[in-house]
Amino acid sequence: MITRGLDVKLNVKPIFLGLQHQYYYEGPCRFAKGEALTPEYEGILAQELQKDFFKLVEENMPKEAVNLLEPLFLPCHDDWKIPEAAFDAMTTDKEEIDVFMMSGGIARSGLIIELAQRTKKPIFQDPATCCDLTAVTAVIRNMGLECYAPLTWEGVAQQMRVLRVRKALKKANVLLAVRFDSNVSKSANDTFLSLERATTKFGTNFRFLNLHELFDYMMPLPEGGNYTTPGRMNTPNVTDEDIKEAEKLADDLLAGADEAGIERQEMIRSCLAYVEVKKLLDLHDCCGFTAPCPDACSTRRLNEQRFTFCLTHSLLNEQGIPSACEYDVDGVLTMLILSTISNHAPFMGNTNPLVYLPEENTIRPMRRFHIEDLAGVEDLTNLYHTAHSTPNRKLHGIDEKNQPYAVRHFAYDQGFGAVFRYDWNRDKGKNITICRISPDCTKLFVGKGEIVAGGDYDLDNCNGYVVYRVADQEKFYQAQLNFGNHLPFVYGDYTKELELLGEALGLEVYSV
Repeated sequence: MITRGLDVKLNVKPIFLGLQHQYYYEGPCRFAKGEALTPEYEGILAQELQKDFFKLVEENMPKEAVNLLEPLFLPCHDDWKIPEAAFDAMTTDKEEIDVFMMSGGIARSGLIIELAQRTKKPIFQDPATCCDLTAVTAVIRNMGLECYAPLTWEGVAQQMRVLRVRKALKKANVLLAVRFDSNVSKSANDTFLSLERATTKFGTNFRFLNLHELFDYMMPLPEGGNYTTPGRMNTPNVTDEDIKEAEKLADDLLAGADEAGIERQEMIRSCLAYVEVKKLLDLHDCCGFTAPCPDACSTRRLNEQRFTFCLTHSLLNEQGIPSACEYDVDGVLTMLILSTISNHAPFMGNTNPLVYLPEENTIRPMRRFHIEDLAGVEDLTNLYHTAHSTPNRKLHGIDEKNQPYAVRHFAYDQGFGAVFRYDWNRDKGKNITICRISPDCTKLFVGKGEIVAGGDYDLDNCNGYVVYRVADQEKFYQAQLNFGNHLPFVYGDYTKELELLGEALGLEVYSV
């Protein structure tokens, strides 16, 4: 089964600790007068306060990110006891709980602190809690445990969405098509230094598939079994039903395109690759995919079977299933982060600064860039360029309607390999958030940009680019040198969430 990051929810246990004095008396633990000092009054007040708290929790939790568990009202008394029954009540569903959402206060701090110690689960505090927001948080954090105390419910919701992403990383399995080396492609080194290190740091697991077996699966099973696995008859090769699904998908994509510069049969072949990869993701319980494009190309089997993985990457990404070019495993996890935090489909590609030459008032020549595409841009400084043939129709939101697109082919001469084209000029002025994990899993790149232009919409091959402006190109570039070439991005500003995620993951954040 494919469990996307967007399908993962954070299980939140709301707990209200109500303080009820057992007698009428005054002193340094009482801050009321008259009837408010009676046990009966405090009992009624506690009931009202817990209802208000649970109502606020219900109203302010981000529904797409949080699953609320059964709330608990727990009376606390002025005998200062911390009964074992209290912990039994708070942890009846311990295995389900991801975080505790607590409302406490004076005389209840010890209970919250010990709950954090016992369960090692993150504690959130009610923003309206006086004094304990800082006191309890400081104690728990200095124990090396997690405690969050945002000043507003908006802040609580934001941090919940962040921890949901961390959980999604931990639950994720990524399918890797391997030819030479399971850790890195021979032709591109944009990935983690060690997949084992990535698993240790993020909890993500990796499932490996031999590239040649994958190519065999993309054809109907021949008599006697596949060439790479002779005699094995239970392999997940494409079926007649898969072929029909690919044909329908091809027809739908061609019919919906503003421009279609590829033959139907060639379109079907790339659609069949997508259908097969998605079937394998389901079979291996994975939610992400990558394959070593040039390593695969040099087998000549892509040429023989007449497809590329470009369309597969685009179609998966627009469903919230991260899929990266060139065996960029780092890119897969980064796009998982971006899609889960934003509910927008990400885009990744080769990312380079457009170097301004002031003496000539132009941009230094660069492959797959044409200065004519910046004809309407007066300020040519602080520009960046990202190019790949894997845009998608859900850049404006995975749940939004498809954006206009064109379909072209990758191979110039033979016309195979379907690729999407998107006109980035449609989105001039749109803000984007750029992100990437460092190869050693210790740092997180977080950047902002504003789209100013696009290009190569009308070309075939690995073309199609977006140009965006950053605040400081030199600072951006110096940071990028610690992270690599591919810098995935999504529409919108999610820099604060990503900075909080970096903190939650124990990563050094490079915010530019």
